[in-house]
Amino acid sequence: MWYRASAPGSLMLMGEYAVLQGKSALVCAIDKRITVSLRSRTDNQLTIHSSLGNYLGDIFNITPVQPFQFVLSALKQFELKTGCDITIESEFSSEMGLGSSAAVTVATLAALKKWDNADLIREARAIIQNVQGLGSGADVSASVLGGVVHYQMEPLFIEKLAADFPISVIYSGYKTPTAEVVKKVKASLDDAAFNEICYEIDGYVQSAIKALKEKNYLALGQCMNLQQKAMVKLGVNTVELDQIIQTLNQETSILGAKISGSGLGDCVIALGESESLDIAISKQGLTYE
Repeated sequence: MWYRASAPGSLMLMGEYAVLQGKSALVCAIDKRITVSLRSRTDNQLTIHSSLGNYLGDIFNITPVQPFQFVLSALKQFELKTGCDITIESEFSSEMGLGSSAAVTVATLAALKKWDNADLIREARAIIQNVQGLGSGADVSASVLGGVVHYQMEPLFIEKLAADFPISVIYSGYKTPTAEVVKKVKASLDDAAFNEICYEIDGYVQSAIKALKEKNYLALGQCMNLQQKAMVKLGVNTVELDQIIQTLNQETSILGAKISGSGLGDCVIALGESESLDIAISKQGLTYE
């Protein structure tokens, strides 16, 4: 029997770094998905097939290895009773910083069983934190709920917000692993300076949440621009990212633009339609078949 689940990738709209300190974030799902299909076997063999490669093992000796460390960690946590064949299909590259780790983890867990949304978020977040060494779970919440989510790590708070606005996304051409960027930021700033910037970012996020609920997109764009200035203070801006942001801000249709994610690469996210539009948010969340 086949079991199949899919989950969307995601982008951070607001709240990078501050969310790791227990503050709020705004995260949005994209319209590109990862689908995990699982077929039970009658033996103990475990196979994985995807565009990233293939894996062959057995359910009693699961060792998470790249590029399937998130899928294998989820399977190991679940303690399979029989073998299975897994096929992974992705509509976007894992190199682009679009929350592929969260999406594939959520889709894998969802293919294994039905979950309450909060429990699925906690389980997927724990797996990602175990593999990466850190992770707020904000991207997980968007992969589970879809659309735009107001998220807080502890105590867990998830609120799906009504949203009807265009998002433009431009990939910088390269990505620096989040754990590496966070390590560099904390090495370059003392605790007081880092906490002050996170407090500043949280203020912008709170204003952005208010603006979003009031459908005041001009104010939301202004909050994004202000957070971008805070990201520059953190030292995670680059020449490439800055050029993209400046170009976007010259377009009258763009209300705000900032780095999406930890920085030193990844994507720029902008509020409004642009000629450079690559990805639009999706109101669809987790789906089962």
